[in-house]
Amino acid sequence: MSEKQPNPPLSDNERLKGQSNFLRGTIEADLKDQLTGGFNGDNFQLIRFHGMYQQDDRDLRAERAEQKLEPLINMMLRCRLPGGIITPAQWLGIDAFAAEHTLYGSIRLTTRQTFQFHGVLKPDLKQMHQLLHKLGLDSIATAGDVNRNVLCSANPVESVLHQQAYQWAKKISEHLLPKTRAYAEIWLDGEKRETTDQEPILGPTYLPRKFKTTVVVPPLNDVDLHANDLNFVAISDNGQLVGFNVLVGGGLAMTHGDNSTYPRKASEFGYIAAEHTLAFAEAVVGTQRDWGNRSNRKNAKTKYTLERVGVDVFKAEVERRAGIKFEPIRPYHFTERGDRFGWVKGVENRWHLTLFIENGRILDYPDRALKTGMAEIARIHKGDFRLTANQNLIVAGVPTRDKAKIEALARRYGLINDGVSQ
Repeated sequence: MSEKQPNPPLSDNERLKGQSNFLRGTIEADLKDQLTGGFNGDNFQLIRFHGMYQQDDRDLRAERAEQKLEPLINMMLRCRLPGGIITPAQWLGIDAFAAEHTLYGSIRLTTRQTFQFHGVLKPDLKQMHQLLHKLGLDSIATAGDVNRNVLCSANPVESVLHQQAYQWAKKISEHLLPKTRAYAEIWLDGEKRETTDQEPILGPTYLPRKFKTTVVVPPLNDVDLHANDLNFVAISDNGQLVGFNVLVGGGLAMTHGDNSTYPRKASEFGYIAAEHTLAFAEAVVGTQRDWGNRSNRKNAKTKYTLERVGVDVFKAEVERRAGIKFEPIRPYHFTERGDRFGWVKGVENRWHLTLFIENGRILDYPDRALKTGMAEIARIHKGDFRLTANQNLIVAGVPTRDKAKIEALARRYGLINDGVSQ
């Protein structure tokens, strides 16, 4: 008889998460360490679960090395913004922080419908998180082995269906968040207590790898559902959202020269009624939590779990955990995937202006003061802003009486690019 092969050792990230005291680590002690601008040991990775990455200014590395100084370490923060919706008041708050407390002064829009600050020094980190909290925002779970920012097809006020889909994107985001109090304790000076954290959905060592979720409204596949782990395709009846087709296991990433990594389209699991959305989201995440590869991070995404155990087996386990069976997939099709630039008229005679933002970088350039222009629009706009998965920005919910004024500001500051179809 052949001997049973031992289980492969867990990746070091699993040790790190297990020993982190529910993502606390020693981050608070590192914040008080004035000898370095960065974070030490495991904290370098743990801050990602709090929405931050440690970076340095590459252009200054050689110069600072000659001066026997450590690199100019700074942080990039990514906000949690399900569906990409932000109010003008929130925008003005992040605009002021970027100008006063970052090295580069920019706001960077991302392909996950949110924004990033780049170049935040360690002494300003608490102030940054506390500002976000004051604005009704946070950066919880925008990086690390958790469910990331939940995408939703852009311009959700264009129809009642879009509005309903956006509400589900928010609910999914909140439901799948880490429950640990670490974020509040470290950044918001929350009350400290003996650890009683529970992570009923993510587990004490969280997920094997990052996990990405979308809510998609046909016929616009602007969030690219086949690049994500879990996807809810909105199905309507008489203009009202009644449920979702669920697709699981998409992902486009691969490592060049490594044949064990590959892109994969998401698999159709079936249709669910809208009221079962959170149960199925939790069941998919829980199955991936327990069955995902925790030894080889290159094969830890949901798409590899499906390939290893089989789609039917994974689907049956999701149904068992949810306590509900999938119904057959309902008809749907996609005809577009890009943003629609210029003005689009929506419900209640409101208008939505999609602006092209090159590389998502909002900054004042010598010939185009994009950041100043967005702030000027935010000061008079009564609707909200919508960030797209293509790193563009929608000025949404504009009444007809304000349309000309908004467009004039956008043109004055170079936010309308006449080289892009308007």
